Amino acid sequence: MMHVLGAEIRRLLARRVTLIGLLGLLALMALFQLQVSSMVSPPSAETVAASQRSYDEYLREWEANHEEWEADCVDGGGSPQECAQPRPEPSDWGLAPTAYDVAASVAVSFGVYLGGMTVFVVAASFIAAEISTGSLANWLTFVPQRGRVFVSKLAVAAGFSLLVGLLLGVFTVGASALITVLQGQPLSGIDAIVAMAARGVLPVLAFGVLGFCTGLLTGSTGASVGVLLGGVFGVFVRSILAFSSVWAQRLSPWSPELNLEAILQNGTTYAVASGPTVDDSGVERALGLGQALGYWGVLLAALVAVSWLVFRRRDVT
Repeated sequence: MMHVLGAEIRRLLARRVTLIGLLGLLALMALFQLQVSSMVSPPSAETVAASQRSYDEYLREWEANHEEWEADCVDGGGSPQECAQPRPEPSDWGLAPTAYDVAASVAVSFGVYLGGMTVFVVAASFIAAEISTGSLANWLTFVPQRGRVFVSKLAVAAGFSLLVGLLLGVFTVGASALITVLQGQPLSGIDAIVAMAARGVLPVLAFGVLGFCTGLLTGSTGASVGVLLGGVFGVFVRSILAFSSVWAQRLSPWSPELNLEAILQNGTTYAVASGPTVDDSGVERALGLGQALGYWGVLLAALVAVSWLVFRRRDVT
């Protein structure tokens, strides 16, 4: 089994798609650190002066009227949570730099989803190219046990995704921390950011397994990329429907993207209208980390099982 795994690892690392994907991912992650630098940089004196005037004016309005604003919102059908008017913070008005934990959490989220899409394409191409070119049939003449071949290829795709996820977390947390320190800002909430980056490995791993199974089932890299783009479009459509359809809101805990977000954020919330229409006041519900892990565990297990059944019976000659 070890020599089969070694051969699959060499094959994955030798592919141009793998190299191009990793280089592109690294370049985009490095460029995003410019945004992090902008967020944690102290504002200029001119910006502070202009923002201070706007902030002082709004703060006076908030102190005089925020209770009335909240009451009007509740009378209009909103929930107390939705209608809450928090006290304006100086950082929201450009008077202070963004805290490290806020800037780094944005960078971690960006890295997780960008890295996930990258490993999806790499893992899909890894198996789909062998099917479409016929090299898989040649490989099975050397290792005729399909179970060993399937497990080795899946293990290499999953291991690659896991490694990418780990390196992304280390790079994002480290680079964001270095930039923040160079800007003279404190590393607020770094423990929470490290924990978030560690959880972010799991969504990247899930994307890699999804990509491998999609590539195996479609037998085409192009079709797999189409599935990925279709999924992104589906997320966009569902998010729009959630503003206008109660049934879409009630399906939120079963949506893959919300469960991924719950894993990354150690739980998340979603709103559901309390009545038959979206105009009724909303109720905020929680989606926990354990539920999200169970959701994705069952989903990936079922997909791997279907992929194995197809692979075992597929004619690859």
